[in-house]
Amino acid sequence: MDDFERELGGDLLASVSRSFYLSLKILPGEIRSAACLGYLLARATDTVADTDAIAAGERLHVLSGMAAAVAGEAPVPDFTKLLGERSPGRTEDAEQASLRRFSAWLAFFDHMPSWQVEAIQRVVASVIKGQTDDLQRFSGDHPAVLGSVNELEQYAYDVAGSVGVFWTDLGYGAYGENYAGLPRSEMEELGKDYGKGLQLLNILRDFPEDLLSGRCYIPGVDPQSGGRKIWEGDAAFWRGRCRELLSSAGKYIDAVNSRRVRLATALPALIGAKTLKLLGSAGWEQLEQRIKVERKEIKRLLKKGLLASFRRQSLGKLFTQLLDDCPR
Repeated sequence: MDDFERELGGDLLASVSRSFYLSLKILPGEIRSAACLGYLLARATDTVADTDAIAAGERLHVLSGMAAAVAGEAPVPDFTKLLGERSPGRTEDAEQASLRRFSAWLAFFDHMPSWQVEAIQRVVASVIKGQTDDLQRFSGDHPAVLGSVNELEQYAYDVAGSVGVFWTDLGYGAYGENYAGLPRSEMEELGKDYGKGLQLLNILRDFPEDLLSGRCYIPGVDPQSGGRKIWEGDAAFWRGRCRELLSSAGKYIDAVNSRRVRLATALPALIGAKTLKLLGSAGWEQLEQRIKVERKEIKRLLKKGLLASFRRQSLGKLFTQLLDDCPR
C-alpha cells in the first residue's frame, strides 16, 4: 500500500476535507488506508451528486454505475462530461482529480484484506443510496421538503451514520475485541448516532443555502414561508435533536482503547460541538453568511485534544464540556 499512502500524503485528500483530513492523518496504519480510501470514494460520488454539469437523471445514472463499480459488478462509468476539456496549463481541480483517479483507487482493492474491501463497499453503497434519494426528492423545478422525520433520520444514516458504523467495522477488524471497552453492537449504535448528529449539524449550518437551491431538510414545513420564519420556529428543536445524537460521541470516544484512534475519533465531535454552539447563538443574518469554526480555533482544539488523549476519559470529558456549553 506504499503508493496509496504516498498519494494520501499529497494535497488531494486535504483539498476535499478541511477538518476530517486531520482525523484521517492521525489514524494508525492498521486502518488509515482503508478509512482514507472509503472517504475518497464517497467524496467522488458526492462530486457527481452535487454537480450542475449534467442533468439530475444523468447524475443518477452515473451514481448507479459508480455503485456497481465499487461493488465489483461493472466497470467504472464514463466521466467524460464531468471532466470536460483540459486547456494547456490549466490546473485540474480536486473534484475532477477525484473522478479521474476513481478507477485507480478501486485497483487498490486487490491489495487489501477482504474485510476492509467489504466494509468500504458497504459504506459507499449506503452513501450513494442517500445521494440517490436526495436527487430524486429535490430534482424538480419547485422547492421541495422532506415529508417526515423518518425520511430525515434515514437520510442522515445513509450519508453519515453509516460512516460511524464503517469506522467501527475498521476498528474491530484491525484490533478485534480489543478495539473498545464496549460490545461491538453498542459501539455500532453509538457510531451510527454520532455520524447522524454530524450530518444533522451540516443540515442546520447549510439551511439557508439549501433553501435557496430548493431543498429543505427540515420536515413538515412550508419552504415558501421563508427561511427566517422556519429557522426561528423549528431550529431549536432540531438543535436539540442534534445535541442528543452528538452526545453519543462522548461514550464512543471513551470506549476506544487506541490513543490515536481515540483522538482521531474525537476531533469531528470537538469541532461539531463548537459549531453547534455557534449555531445556537447565531441570528439569521449570521447563518446566511455560513457558520464555521475558524482555523485557529480548530488548531486550539487539536492541541487540547492531543493533551487530553493521554488520559483515557479526558477526551470524552472535554467533548461533553463543549457540548454542555452550547445554548439550549
